[in-house]
Amino acid sequence: MAGGWLAEAAIGGGLITAGFILGLVAGNGSNGAVAGLALYAGWHLRNVLRLGHSLRRDGDTPESLGLWGDLFERLHRARREALAGRRRLTQIVQRFEDSSAALPDAAVVLGDGGRIDWCNEAAERLLGLSTPRDLGQRITNVVRHPDFASYFNGQGARADGVEFLSPVRNDLALHAQLVSFGHGRVLLVVRDITQVQRLEQIRRDFVANASHELRTPLTVVHGFLETLTSDMAAVPQRWQRPLELMNQQTLRMQHIVDDMLILARLEGDGTRGMDSDLDVPTLLKSIRGEALVLSGSHGHRIDLDADPALWLRGNELELRSAFTNLISNAIQHTPDGCVVNIRWRAHGGGALLEVQDHGEGIAPEHLPRLSERFYRVDASRSRALGGTGLGLAIVKHALARHGAELRITSELGQGSTFSCVFPAGLSRRVACATAAAVDPAP
Repeated sequence: MAGGWLAEAAIGGGLITAGFILGLVAGNGSNGAVAGLALYAGWHLRNVLRLGHSLRRDGDTPESLGLWGDLFERLHRARREALAGRRRLTQIVQRFEDSSAALPDAAVVLGDGGRIDWCNEAAERLLGLSTPRDLGQRITNVVRHPDFASYFNGQGARADGVEFLSPVRNDLALHAQLVSFGHGRVLLVVRDITQVQRLEQIRRDFVANASHELRTPLTVVHGFLETLTSDMAAVPQRWQRPLELMNQQTLRMQHIVDDMLILARLEGDGTRGMDSDLDVPTLLKSIRGEALVLSGSHGHRIDLDADPALWLRGNELELRSAFTNLISNAIQHTPDGCVVNIRWRAHGGGALLEVQDHGEGIAPEHLPRLSERFYRVDASRSRALGGTGLGLAIVKHALARHGAELRITSELGQGSTFSCVFPAGLSRRVACATAAAVDPAP
């Protein structure tokens, strides 16, 4: 830059001095100096015009002397670096597009208002999008499915995603999920889950068919065992204990088969069975009576506190199965003579069922897996109590079909509370209640 100033001073001074000398020769040095200054200003104006022309046309950078030479050199370097940067960005974008094109999952970048900014080839195959035709369109105008539209408009948890049929092919099942990034931008990821659903259906069919086929031979075996053990005095001493164990285990196998059939029915039936308005207080009173019989000589106290005017829209068989499993579990895991509390009340616009036991409690690391099939905190104790390991899985599926949620809280040594949270819209208020509001054990 210092050299530029020196060159600029030399150019300006040289032009003015030359003009002055020529003016002296012509008889007026002042006019000559002014003429040299005007020539110097014209040279600057010419460089300004050359700079403007170069900037407008983004053409070659001109050359000059002095400060203009430094400026043109800097402009040339900046253009060269910008061109290299554009080339790098173009290569990055090209690599991104090539890699995204190889993805089996559809990826769609959405801008303000859910408008499509970019999509890969899989999006064209799975969703029927086309570039550049659909760029700038709202995604809900292109992917017209009510479940997807509801999910996109904020109904349901964004992390869970949504499943729907492809608008291109009805035999393709898709799972879509929205991921926010940047400022107001959203990435839509869509995966083909047709094969996963097909395998899941095969698994459900196998479980249902195997359970159904096992039921008949188990019934026959258990019937003969019951006959043999009905008169133990006539059975040789050495066969009494084996026959008794065989009878217990075949009965347990029958319970497992029955629970597996219930699960298969819940999973296989895609419709949500909101059959009728259900008198939940009366239902709970009935289940409480059955639980007292189950408790028998163990002397459990079962307190029922139910809002008599709070009913529920739902499927009685499914909810009875869910509530019975929760209350039976509470009985089995509560020490003899202790209390099991059942509470039914309004909650957040919906309804809430709480079943609280006073057993040994559950460690925190087991809570997320309690509703998995055949998962047991203490396998030996659960088998000794006759549990199948499917009860909470049935509860979870039955509640999910009603849009409800199972929540579990527990503290070691203090017991556990299992809560069924029903959403708003399912609960009903009735004028005349047939159930007792408070029904403590005698």
